[in-house]
Amino acid sequence: MRLTFIAVFCTCLLDCAGIIPKDDPSVVLEDGNYFGTLNKSLIEGREAYTWFSKQYDAYLPDKKVLDKAKLQRVSIKVFMGTWCHDSRREVPRFYKILDQLNFDYDNFEIIGLTKDKKGRFRDYSDFRITNTPTFIFYRGDIEVGRIIEKPEGSLESHMQKILTEL
Repeated sequence: MRLTFIAVFCTCLLDCAGIIPKDDPSVVLEDGNYFGTLNKSLIEGREAYTWFSKQYDAYLPDKKVLDKAKLQRVSIKVFMGTWCHDSRREVPRFYKILDQLNFDYDNFEIIGLTKDKKGRFRDYSDFRITNTPTFIFYRGDIEVGRIIEKPEGSLESHMQKILTEL
C-alpha cells in the first residue's frame, strides 16, 4: 500500500513539475502539456494523449483532392496547444494527410504554445497567432496561406485552396 502511494505520488509530481526531455532542451512537459518544439513521436508517444491515435486512426483523408507535387514545394509551420480541443482534433488529422502523401518532414515544424498563445522558449509574436491550431504554409520565406483553428471544409480542400495560390 505504501509503495503504491509513493509510486502514484511520484508520477503525479513528475507530470506536473515541468520535465524537460533529456534529448531535447527546447521542449518541456508541464501540467500534462508539452510546450516548445514538438514532433509526432513525442505527441503520440505520451500515454495520456489518447486523443492523438483516436483522431489519427479514424480520419480518412481524400488524397485525390491534394496536388502532391505542390505540397512538396512548401514548408509548414504549425502552432498548437496540447491543451486545446481544436488542436487535438486537427493536428492528428493533418499528420495523417502528410503521412499518406509521404511529406518531407524536414520542411515541417510544430510548436506547442501556452494557453495565452506564447512560446515557452522563443518569442513567436511575429507570427500573430490568435487561435490554435494555426497551420502556416510557406514557399521559401513567403507565407502563402494559413488554416486557423479549423479548416473551411475538409483539411485537404483547405490545403489545396492554399496550394492553388502557388
